[in-house]
Amino acid sequence: MRLDDHPREADEEEPADIICRVATVRPGVGAADAARPPASGLLRRTPIVARLVAAFILVSLLPIGTLAGLAVYESRESGGGEVAESNEEHEESEQIAGIPTAALELGVAGASLGLAVLIALIVGRTLVRPVRELEQAIARVEDGDLHARVAVSGTDELGRLAAGFNDMVAGLERETVIRDLFGQYVTPELAAAAIEHRGRLDGQLVTSTVLFADIRDFTGISESLPASELIRMLNRYFDRMARVIVDAGGLVNKFGGDSLLAIFGSPLNPAADHAVRAVRAALAMLDSLDAFNEEQRAMFLPEVMIGVGVASGDVVAGNVGSSTKLEYTVIGDAVNVASRLQALTKELGESALFSAETARLAGDVARFASCGEIDVRGKARPVNVVRLDRETRAAPAG
Repeated sequence: MRLDDHPREADEEEPADIICRVATVRPGVGAADAARPPASGLLRRTPIVARLVAAFILVSLLPIGTLAGLAVYESRESGGGEVAESNEEHEESEQIAGIPTAALELGVAGASLGLAVLIALIVGRTLVRPVRELEQAIARVEDGDLHARVAVSGTDELGRLAAGFNDMVAGLERETVIRDLFGQYVTPELAAAAIEHRGRLDGQLVTSTVLFADIRDFTGISESLPASELIRMLNRYFDRMARVIVDAGGLVNKFGGDSLLAIFGSPLNPAADHAVRAVRAALAMLDSLDAFNEEQRAMFLPEVMIGVGVASGDVVAGNVGSSTKLEYTVIGDAVNVASRLQALTKELGESALFSAETARLAGDVARFASCGEIDVRGKARPVNVVRLDRETRAAPAG
């Protein structure tokens, strides 16, 4: 089955554009709105500057004004041109409501000091506590906890700051979800590159190794299984194969129904030993297939046979498509040869076939045996093809 047999939907939106837009979160809109408690209390609704001015008035101007009033009252009592005739009259003039003026002034000073401490604690509490809660929430976000939120307990500057922080974290959380979903539809390397370059991945000529794998007789398997069971089987199969390829340093470029295309040494996963990695991946895929078929037998499901073709050469890697739908892919002779070699595996009775160039670049990572020069469809000249030596499959793939 060809990888291009599946039609594309014209109305699909490019994932990179989705990611780029997620970074912009409208203020006041998001999951944090639902969690906002209603603003309560005059103090929480009063701007911080007004709070500080009120505190200054209470702890400074009020006691100063009180002391000034006492001084004026005292001066009036002792003024008017009258001179105290006796010590008793002088002492009575220094009293207010029977309380000595000195004691009253001392009491006002003490009360002012207590009031100042109380006001400072109240105002400081309304300022410091939200800042500390915000600091703790920021630390949680730095540790990767995107569920962190702070309580929005007012409509002042601190309340708006807390609401803005909640909206920002909600946007980050949504971006992470979309990024993860994006990474499930394309490889993480491609997702990261698309986000970094805003989807502009122009073509680059590189020397790479291409691996093409296909399930044999897939039509017969699909006819013997219900659609839901077939999809589950394919997902288990691709999960195993993709994990093996990624572990070897490969990039799974696309899934095509029952086939997959992987690249080693592309601009997204550059590697000088791309042929070595591809051969190791092919060996590991065949070993993983044995384990997969054991699961199939245990579940009374049909076993799966695959063919793997591997070829090395120059390819062009980059975005291909229209203005509304792009696909990162590789184009070149190595891709065509890998596909043709995979098709030849059934004819030659082999599980995997390699181009001679791949075997040369891979060195002694595996033992190869020549299949000779074979005419390959689409090639003007025969291709020198090699297979795995029988002893190679018996040896560890690593």
